[in-house]
Amino acid sequence: MFKKIAVAFDESPEAEHAFRSALDLAKLVAGELYLITVIENPPAYMSYVSAVAPDVPPLIKSQKRAFYEDLHSKARAAAERAGISLHSELIEGNEIDALLQGIDRLLPELLVVGLRRDPGGVSRYLGGTAHQLALHAKCDVLGVR
Repeated sequence: MFKKIAVAFDESPEAEHAFRSALDLAKLVAGELYLITVIENPPAYMSYVSAVAPDVPPLIKSQKRAFYEDLHSKARAAAERAGISLHSELIEGNEIDALLQGIDRLLPELLVVGLRRDPGGVSRYLGGTAHQLALHAKCDVLGVR
């Protein structure tokens, strides 16, 4: 059974549901949880901001990191209440590439991802993050919605 469970985790309701589902599964199998969150690279237009206000991009990045650290702290508290060991990792980079690198490094037996009920737009045809992870992750993937 799946003992080492990773969760693609961010502030979305879908990721929260994925975390709760992974927590329930970890309780059933006495497993460990690993949260992986990506701090995405800034968009290209931030280079213009850097030229005018060089302190702004590092400040935004720092605030994002603090936000995600707080989110992980809350998840850790929920896992502790459930008696589950939780490890967390913040990775900087492109969302899908960074998640796949984290998965390759951690080698979980299962990756849990939240699915959007209506992805809409281009992702409906090209596949969103969950679809890309399901195609390329080197472990089993459980999509929850």
